[in-house]
Amino acid sequence: MLDLSLFKAVDSFTRAALAQTDADLERAWAWGVHDSEDVRFAFFRTYEELRTLAVLTSAERDKNRTAPTSARRILAQVHTAYRDLQAVLMRVNAATAERSPAEGEWSVRQTLGHMVRTDAGFLAAVRHALDHHRAGDWNPGPIPQEFYPAVLGLAEAEFDAILSGPLDKIHAYHAALHARILLDLDDITEEELEQPVIYRENRPTTLRFRLHRFDSHLREHTVQVEKTLAVVGRPPNEIHRLLRLIYSGLAEAEGAAFKAGEEVGGHWHETASQIETWAKEIDFYGVLEQK
Repeated sequence: MLDLSLFKAVDSFTRAALAQTDADLERAWAWGVHDSEDVRFAFFRTYEELRTLAVLTSAERDKNRTAPTSARRILAQVHTAYRDLQAVLMRVNAATAERSPAEGEWSVRQTLGHMVRTDAGFLAAVRHALDHHRAGDWNPGPIPQEFYPAVLGLAEAEFDAILSGPLDKIHAYHAALHARILLDLDDITEEELEQPVIYRENRPTTLRFRLHRFDSHLREHTVQVEKTLAVVGRPPNEIHRLLRLIYSGLAEAEGAAFKAGEEVGGHWHETASQIETWAKEIDFYGVLEQK
């Protein structure tokens, strides 16, 4: 869907940043007229570049009259929620993921599993409704069980095994599922947004409502993950907070570029190259060279 060079650049910056401590942010770092700053300024320059890229991309699309549809704008919001979840989960390792904040309450692993399962359910509901609407035979009945494997991309037993397996496998599956959501639903028209869809409610809602639920449901449980991490002793440090800003800028730029084609152009690659350079400059512990 998108050239991955920008994400790869931000990922490099993230890996370099996570290898450091908050005290490392005090090391000298210079940029242009700002010749007496510290390393934290590199985080803000990265954030600024991403926000600038989002504006430039949107302006180019306005000029060429290729502004995104309502469905794509909603999916950009969903993508922002997903990137924010990724930023929060940077603080979670395998041990932390298993810790429950209190008896009877979900661990991060359980919460993440619920989020992935619900994303799959939402996608199935929307895809089922769209298929029927487009075939001219809308059927408000429940989704057939055999419909789910096609949406999940694997049998239900395999799906359950992923959610009970290593944390990195859950992240990888969620990333693939999220990409499918963006790809499979981006052609929904304005008229189709107002068509009914059945999920678990006892009466239909609109496809517009269901698309927005992807976003709000991720946000709801991202808050839950944050509360859990605070209780189990993994609050964010300054680097985590700064990286969360960067991921918000990344999501905005990516959302502005959905289906933009060549309109992302040179700005996209220039920004990626610049962020890669800054990643190397703050890579005090050589983590980028180790890969």
